[in-house]
Amino acid sequence: MNKYVCCLILSILSTIESNADNTSNRDNVTKVPRLVVNIAIDQLRPELLDEYMPLFSNNGFYKLFNMGCVYRNALMPFSPVDRAAAIASISTGSYPYYNGIPSSGWISRKTLQPMFCTADQVSLLTPRSSTPSPINLKSSTLSDELKICTNGMAKVYNIALDSDAAIMYAGYSSDCATWIDFHTGLWTTSSYYNDTQPQWISTYNTINDASNKLKSRVYTFKGDEKYVGYASSSLANDDLTNLAIQCVSSEMLGADDIPDLINLQYSAGDIKNDVRYPIIDIIQYKYVELDKALGRLISVIEQKVGKENVVFVVTSTGYYDETPVDYSQYNIPSGTVYINRTSSLLNMFLSALYGNAHYVDAYKDDQIYLNRKLIEQRRLKLNEVLERSREMLLMSEGISDVYTSFKLTNAVDRSSLILKRGYNLDVCGDLVIKVAPGWKIYNENTKKYQENRKSGFTFPLILYGAGIKHEIVYDLVETDQIAPTISKKIKIRAPNACKANSLK
Repeated sequence: MNKYVCCLILSILSTIESNADNTSNRDNVTKVPRLVVNIAIDQLRPELLDEYMPLFSNNGFYKLFNMGCVYRNALMPFSPVDRAAAIASISTGSYPYYNGIPSSGWISRKTLQPMFCTADQVSLLTPRSSTPSPINLKSSTLSDELKICTNGMAKVYNIALDSDAAIMYAGYSSDCATWIDFHTGLWTTSSYYNDTQPQWISTYNTINDASNKLKSRVYTFKGDEKYVGYASSSLANDDLTNLAIQCVSSEMLGADDIPDLINLQYSAGDIKNDVRYPIIDIIQYKYVELDKALGRLISVIEQKVGKENVVFVVTSTGYYDETPVDYSQYNIPSGTVYINRTSSLLNMFLSALYGNAHYVDAYKDDQIYLNRKLIEQRRLKLNEVLERSREMLLMSEGISDVYTSFKLTNAVDRSSLILKRGYNLDVCGDLVIKVAPGWKIYNENTKKYQENRKSGFTFPLILYGAGIKHEIVYDLVETDQIAPTISKKIKIRAPNACKANSLK
């Protein structure tokens, strides 16, 4: 009899234990972070991170690298790369071919004038368009999908040093996107998101007077571009951190079980202003100060929200502005391709072939826009015109290759596929010029060189926080995997143009 009683007791205890385990597992499965902090650091360079790591505090990069899941070899899945295209890729989980943002600006085919990527109304290439908005973004963002999934109850805020980053993060449905106004030095937003600026931003601007921001022992800010210089300095990173902390407190982000999202863009790029003390390694100084800002952000948010309730995602925009080099001083082959003259010669060439007319509509940077309407009216085959144009351009000194819109949209080989991903037929030129090593493209109208962007290098992608174990992963990953990874973590649908898998 006792034997049966013992068996019964053991059975009951086993059932209780099993149910407890199932409950525990169920809790682990269903629990999602209350807050995701998604950070992109513009022009963050991995070799400098490694070089300066001994100088960092225990709360910033050191904590991220030693406690987070670190993917050492992340890569932008397309080329060329700039800030707007990089942030759009991170937020949409796709690339320009699908999301519509190949760069910060392009030529409007309606007006044949340069336009900024956030221009709601056609304007000159400047962030100060009348109503900056995500209208040119052709897919949903992570921010949008979080709003959709929670019936608008999730809080989504976007704070960036630059307007293109803030809006590419924000998408169509965010509560607010804010950035530094380069004319006033104050934080501003767009009426697209808010009829009036959130009170905490207005209060912050009042307390932190713009003129006081320019007072620095390290930097000298002068002229009409002084706030552009400020936005590129370490002071702006501190400013952004302060505002982000204010946002978390004022909006009570992470205070309930509905996940919230805050997207942030810092800067690690070159300083666009004078330095008071030339003996200071200014890039090292900026990285050390950036580390302090990140450390303070992480510590304050963990304290407010709880370590177990927040996830941080930190990565780079995957490019940096190279310092121009005059190779001719060192007898290295180099030269300049004048895009104005090149376009004029191309128009003369096409006129000789097909009859006198205006075949070239416009040009910008390394791209030439053809008059598609004229080509159609004259019943010419566009692909034939493109190939003839390519053949002519390749005869020009300094031009190593020319990609046509037809070749890019139908690319299948690896090298062309990377360029295809960075190309969008609606906004990019019909001909994309690649110059030989050491050569530059110069626009005589704008007096600007087309600077080479170093793209294709790998950089860290770090996940740190709730439920994430420390691990170093050397496998190659791509930044379009960030959006589906965060989506999976907070149990929502990935953005509608996302084709990438989540990170393991």
